[in-house]
Amino acid sequence: MSDINISYGGQAVIGGVLIQSPKGWSLGIRDKDDNLHRYYEPRIPLVQRNKFWSSPFIRGFGALIDSMYVGFKAITLSEKIYSKFEDEEESLLSKVVTYSVLIAVLLLFIAGPRLLVEMINYPQIGTGLIEGLFRGVIVIIYVYLIGRTKDAQELFEYHGAEHMTIASYEDLQSLEFDNVMKYPKEHVRCGTSFLFLIVLISLLTLPFIPNLDIVMTTVTRLLHVVLVSMISYEVLKFNFKNSDSIIAKIFATPGIWVQKITTKNPSKEQIEVAILSMANCITHSENTDRFDKILQNTSEVKIG
Repeated sequence: MSDINISYGGQAVIGGVLIQSPKGWSLGIRDKDDNLHRYYEPRIPLVQRNKFWSSPFIRGFGALIDSMYVGFKAITLSEKIYSKFEDEEESLLSKVVTYSVLIAVLLLFIAGPRLLVEMINYPQIGTGLIEGLFRGVIVIIYVYLIGRTKDAQELFEYHGAEHMTIASYEDLQSLEFDNVMKYPKEHVRCGTSFLFLIVLISLLTLPFIPNLDIVMTTVTRLLHVVLVSMISYEVLKFNFKNSDSIIAKIFATPGIWVQKITTKNPSKEQIEVAILSMANCITHSENTDRFDKILQNTSEVKIG
């Protein structure tokens, strides 16, 4: 942790790394012409805005909303920075088609397994367990197949660089390249662990949801995702506070295993980008000039 007890997290984006703190989020991007760019946007997470969003279980849903909102916005902006804002503006029709496909895929993942197991003449508990297993298999296969593409390989390398950089700062308060290189590409607080928990808790709770028609199946599965995100967040918070306990290690270990797929060893250039994003976020979040040298000779992106 930092000297003023700020916790940092992040994710890989197009051509770089997103780093978040409770005060805002930062991007470090290497564009297609090998130039370095940085961006920072102040933003207080929902879970810190009022008592409602910070209350137990509700905060899990708030964290999910924050993650999706900031993640999507960061990926969209990173793509523009990477292409140097030279790509043509996406048309309204194209956006509608893209969002429609995304919603269809999400609905297929959420309700599809249940509709598939409806063809199996098993009791409710049996079909619930099979549905949960189907979801887990779909996630693992999807991540594995996506990871075989060239673009995803680069994304996974930036993912590893993000973990290494955060670990170095949390442990040593250092963003020196040689120190960052000492840390593993896997991190116990990775969102992959959250994904694993969602799959696991879905497996444990789906047997208790009754078999319904196609419309109600879709509705109940959407509500189930919200409920599972709430429970998963509380389990993660317990893990972070009790990282040395046996229970925490049981829940954390499979997430580390999955990161063997979702992270790759980064290059020196990719670590440089992750360090830039981290330094930029620390500078604004902690109001410090400790890392001004890292920010020199990089271009600050301003929107609006």
